[in-house]
Amino acid sequence: MSKLDLHCNIDEDIFSLTLFLTRLLTGLVLLYVTLGCLLFYREFLYNTTAIGLPLPVPAGLSLAVGELFLALFLMLGWFTRPAALLSVLCTAALAVVFFAADFNKLYVALLVLLITALLPVVMLGPGKISLDYKHAVRRAKKTFRG
Repeated sequence: MSKLDLHCNIDEDIFSLTLFLTRLLTGLVLLYVTLGCLLFYREFLYNTTAIGLPLPVPAGLSLAVGELFLALFLMLGWFTRPAALLSVLCTAALAVVFFAADFNKLYVALLVLLITALLPVVMLGPGKISLDYKHAVRRAKKTFRG
């Protein structure tokens, strides 16, 4: 019986476009979550107090502002891998505060989908369409100038 020699050829431009669209759509979802927390700030900050977090107002605001910056970092592709990891944790913390530690099944499903969407970015990097890639190219050209 003959052995099959199959190869998977991946177009790097399409792959980078796929990673960019994943980062962009995930970042937009994170912005939606953050804006929901900021638009309903009274309930959000009341829940931080009700849960019993120390310094409830600064803790709640720092969570929301942190999520906002993480979403922007993801969309731009700047510090992509740490931003993807931290955004999962920050979104989980926002969910606990927003729902006052009463876990909503739909939000748990959203967190699982968020992890699924961010896992390729964490494992494979941001792709060519990112500020991380532009910075790496600039740094490599600076090193090899001679």
